[in-house]
Amino acid sequence: MRNETLLVGVTGGIGSGKSTVCKAFAGLGRMVISADRVARDLTENDGTVRAGIRSEFGDGVFSAGGLLDRAALGRSAFADAGRTAALNAIVHPRVFEEIGVLLEDAAPERKDPYVIIEAALIFESGMDELLHRVVVVDAPEEVRIRRVMERDHLTEEEVRKRIGAQMPVREKLQRADFVIVNDRNSVALEAKVAFIDMLLCGLSRAVVPGGPQ
Repeated sequence: MRNETLLVGVTGGIGSGKSTVCKAFAGLGRMVISADRVARDLTENDGTVRAGIRSEFGDGVFSAGGLLDRAALGRSAFADAGRTAALNAIVHPRVFEEIGVLLEDAAPERKDPYVIIEAALIFESGMDELLHRVVVVDAPEEVRIRRVMERDHLTEEEVRKRIGAQMPVREKLQRADFVIVNDRNSVALEAKVAFIDMLLCGLSRAVVPGGPQ
């Protein structure tokens, strides 16, 4: 990952609404890179990543046609912390590399005044060390559970298991530079994003190219 511009991470617990927040940043004209989307592309198309997943989790997480069965992989990867860490170790290094390529290839004006990098595991992966600022999106746990159950068609138990596999929200909030609470209407959320955008535009003029400060 390259640091010629202000790099701002957006993260939050599953179901917090970080993707909605990133859409609001994009609506303001900011470049947004989704680490989760990069990871999805890698697990579908990168031979090394796919081979690592097959070696660690077996043929059962792939269909007969070779497509990754994300539901099966999720059940296996979130069974315990060790399995989750194993999947992250396969995927995260390549995600970092691909984000670096995207940043390097982007036109300078596209990266001005800052770039948003959306990722579920910014702190867990160590990505925060490569970023200048981190925004944590939060919402009440019951709201998050309901959102994920409706979105991913999971049971409450499955959602709680995935929440348990992530860093506790309290720790993320303590490490955040900015916090957005996403528990109200879209107008209120957009106002919060616009305010943080104003602050980040000011910060971008103070950050030197050498790296995070």
